[in-house]
Amino acid sequence: MNPQPTEDGEPPAGKLLWIPCRDETVPHICRPVLDALGAGTEILAVPAPRDHDEPRTTAGEDTDALAARAASGLDGAHYAVYDCAPGGATGYALTRALVAAGHRSPRHLFVSAGPSADCRCPGRAGAVDTAEPRKPRDSYRPYARPADPVPLPCPVTAIADPRQPAACERCTDALWAGRGAAAPVTHLRAGTADQRLGESHVRRVAGRMRAALAGEPVRPAGTPVTREVFREAMSRVAAPVSVVTTLGPEDGRPRAFTASAMCSLSEEPQLLLVCVNRAGRAHDVFTAADRFLINVLTHEQAGVALAFARHDRARAEAELVPLEGGLPGLFDASARLLCARVDVLPGGDHSILVGRLETVTLLDETPLIHYRRNWHHPVAVPAPPSP
Repeated sequence: MNPQPTEDGEPPAGKLLWIPCRDETVPHICRPVLDALGAGTEILAVPAPRDHDEPRTTAGEDTDALAARAASGLDGAHYAVYDCAPGGATGYALTRALVAAGHRSPRHLFVSAGPSADCRCPGRAGAVDTAEPRKPRDSYRPYARPADPVPLPCPVTAIADPRQPAACERCTDALWAGRGAAAPVTHLRAGTADQRLGESHVRRVAGRMRAALAGEPVRPAGTPVTREVFREAMSRVAAPVSVVTTLGPEDGRPRAFTASAMCSLSEEPQLLLVCVNRAGRAHDVFTAADRFLINVLTHEQAGVALAFARHDRARAEAELVPLEGGLPGLFDASARLLCARVDVLPGGDHSILVGRLETVTLLDETPLIHYRRNWHHPVAVPAPPSP
């Protein structure tokens, strides 16, 4: 089941295990991202292992201590792990330790992109240019290549800062393949070429984390297009919701269906298009009707959208009232667009109704938006400042 939206329309989030980075040379992208997650996400900070210059026991003891500290705050909730240190070795070790101790696996592991310490990618700051391997400088290196790699129980997203050259993605892929990653790593670049971490990049990373905590898949680049992937991709296209109405050509009864695939087609002449499912019982009615009325719903009419999307919508159709052109419609819709059908085009498992706009009725109401399988209403965004 999809998670129920919160009052602000966002899906509920779980807990995020955050492993801070102590390297002062690393751009601190983690703090803006954590702030952007919002109050719905509980953030549990766990310390990184001790510095490499300090006496060390075994990696297992360090990891077990981290896992015990993390598990005490999880309380059985679903969670994701965010390791800010380059390479994500501590997050990897913590994930393995939690699962080995009997805790549920995280829904996702987010790491700061970083290959092994002997990366030779061109353009990388500090890249090794000799055949001699570079001595590890950080405290995370002992975890980098486990002697017993096992498949990771969760997907991995590597977040790269703007200074990280794209060539390093191959090193990151190779590193996680050595750690047992069963699926390709998803790469997410958090910044622009001029080394700026903009607000849009912060929202993008935080959005990925919220989606993972809500149980939604974060898919790697180049994912093959299946029916499921197509539906998931189209759910990211925000669309207004309309109820399309007409009179049955044979019986003269009000007929209707809910549509999110409606848009303008031409300004001269004024044409609109709306798509109707060929398998639905409304298909033959609307492809034969001479005229149809598009009722754009308001943000308070999500229940109306559901009523006309069901197979047993006869009761909802009977409550429509005669409006423009004598066609049935919704008196309190945000907008009503009366169209004369001019064409019916094939569109895969849908038919495309092309209508010429005849009359328009507008009310000062906020429309209903369908986005990521939830209902929303639009909010004005301030105009960006002039460059």
